[in-house]
Amino acid sequence: LFGAFLERSVVKLLANFTFFCQLRHPKEVGGALFMTSTVTSVAMSFVSVHLYTTQYDGSNKLDSDTLHAFLLTLYMIWLISAIIFVAFIKREYLHTFWSLDTGPEHNRKTYLALRADQDDLKAEILREHPDQYASWGDELLKPWTLKNWNRWEEEKPEWFTEKWIDCVPNDYVPFDWRVKYKKTKGRSEKRRGSVSVKELLGGVEDK
Repeated sequence: LFGAFLERSVVKLLANFTFFCQLRHPKEVGGALFMTSTVTSVAMSFVSVHLYTTQYDGSNKLDSDTLHAFLLTLYMIWLISAIIFVAFIKREYLHTFWSLDTGPEHNRKTYLALRADQDDLKAEILREHPDQYASWGDELLKPWTLKNWNRWEEEKPEWFTEKWIDCVPNDYVPFDWRVKYKKTKGRSEKRRGSVSVKELLGGVEDK
């Protein structure tokens, strides 16, 4: 928990103060929030200087003109860099700077854009945390896994490993295979322990 908190804090700081543009990805900060944080950070620097020059009266107070000149210089460097960046970026990526897509929505669009024969790329989505596909998984991922599971068991593609199977929600696995995994201990103890006896042996078979 602490590690996750630290990671997200570092990401937020980088997004706010460095224009680390890769963080606009939907699975990080997101385009709209990234740009909002960037613009807010620039604006707050002017607010901070204004408050300092008008409210602080200490003996070591810096000269107002010097501070404003320094701030404007930094702002111009930032602005010129941003203009150059926009001038050279591929136009099809511009919308990502104000996109409202979330991580799950990004995954959904990625899934729909993949071809029918790109099972390996589709399978990568199921390696992620369930929150990244829970809102649409039953609609798209579950029918896909139930339809193709028998074929994968026969063909044994490289990505179809026990580790990957452990990532798949139990109700995304055909009922017959769930029973077989239970009997042959083909899935990890943790995953098998999360499945009820009723679900495995007396549940309703998935259609």
